[in-house]
Amino acid sequence: MRRFIRRKRIPVTVMSDENVEIILRKLNIYDTIINGEAKCYICQDRIKLDNLGGILEIDGELALICDKPSCIAKAALISTEIYRE
Repeated sequence: MRRFIRRKRIPVTVMSDENVEIILRKLNIYDTIINGEAKCYICQDRIKLDNLGGILEIDGELALICDKPSCIAKAALISTEIYRE
């Protein structure tokens, strides 16, 4: 029996640890993260520098994603839907 795997291309931007602070400052969200005010768009857990998994733009607003695999997977699905439109 043959199994077929469906693969999708999902746009992903990667940033190095050295550039995270610079990018977060340019996006004006560094202080929000440092002050403990940032929450994961998916699970609502607090986002810190050590658990930031990603950043999405949803309806013109930035959405932070924690590094839990389940949140990353859900964010990938959201990203797929956004870029499909």
